[in-house]
Amino acid sequence: MTFLIMILFSVWAIIYPATDFYCRRISRCIIKKGNPSPKLLHLSFDDGPDPRYTPAVLKILDQFGISASFFLVGRKVESHPDLVRQICRAGHEIGSHTYHHHHAYLMGYQKSKATVMQNITLLQSLTGKPLIWFRPPWGALNLFQWLVVKQNHLKPVLWTANANDWLLTTTPEQIQTLLLGKVQSGAIILLHDSGGEEGAPLNTLKALPQIIQNFQSEGYQFVTLQELTGGKNLK
Repeated sequence: MTFLIMILFSVWAIIYPATDFYCRRISRCIIKKGNPSPKLLHLSFDDGPDPRYTPAVLKILDQFGISASFFLVGRKVESHPDLVRQICRAGHEIGSHTYHHHHAYLMGYQKSKATVMQNITLLQSLTGKPLIWFRPPWGALNLFQWLVVKQNHLKPVLWTANANDWLLTTTPEQIQTLLLGKVQSGAIILLHDSGGEEGAPLNTLKALPQIIQNFQSEGYQFVTLQELTGGKNLK
């Protein structure tokens, strides 16, 4: 039994990190940035929907006339389906952030498949549209998830700039500074409208208007994922 456990652990220790490294560092089938010219950017929000923060994010985006993407967690979608519909009505793109938001390294075949498939079914039934975008929690993919994503013709999306806004200690000013140091044309910006440490999205809400204004003043235009990637097919 001990020997079998050692074999299984060795397989896990090789296959999971190797698949993740290939997907994130080598494969061209994962979107990490878009067209670098002209000055285009994309805003994306993870871990919602959340009735405390998502409506406020939507209000700010509406004030600036900006379309963003929301990568939603299935168990929260089930609790707040009206927020999903509100996101859709506002013209934003919706992506899957799996059903459970578990790290890819901690799941076997059945759980990996289920957490992807459950959210595909759920989001498509609510929106009435085929699901296009997928973002793995923590940006990590295992082999089983990768196969399910490919089989269902989803486009995996990571990010170019991360402001660590899921931490409560990251102040609005720090969020702005972190992004200013990372963003170039074609960047996909990762922010959170839920999740992370309790209350952290409040800092994101405070920072968001200034983030938008800062980049717009530098001549950047915020566009959809479809526009940023030129609608290229990565299936």
